Amino acid sequence: MALHTIKSSTNDDIFDKSGATKPLSKYKMPEKESDPKTMYQLIKDELFLDGNSRQNLATFCQTYAEDEIHRLMDDCIDKNMIDKDEYPQTAEIESRCVNIIADMWHADPKEAIGTSTT
Repeated sequence: MALHTIKSSTNDDIFDKSGATKPLSKYKMPEKESDPKTMYQLIKDELFLDGNSRQNLATFCQTYAEDEIHRLMDDCIDKNMIDKDEYPQTAEIESRCVNIIADMWHADPKEAIGTSTT
């Protein structure tokens, strides 16, 4: 069974903006560009249906991050982190993070391995 399925007609309207000339597609890339602010609001509104991660006491995920963390992620969002030759300093920081986590788990520094999971 597929993990993701189309649950309704592909032509259902899912968002309306004053001045919009045609409905937005749910399952196909539009032929023309869309207004970035409209797309942001569309996705933000859909994500509102998700649970609030700050209230999820059953998760092992970090649910709070300082503004500086978000700023760093924004600064690096356009990097292809797998390209270690193009972004050597990012690779170095990744390696240091792996070592920090290995140390927290008392791993042998000579045998500890790890990688980013972006």
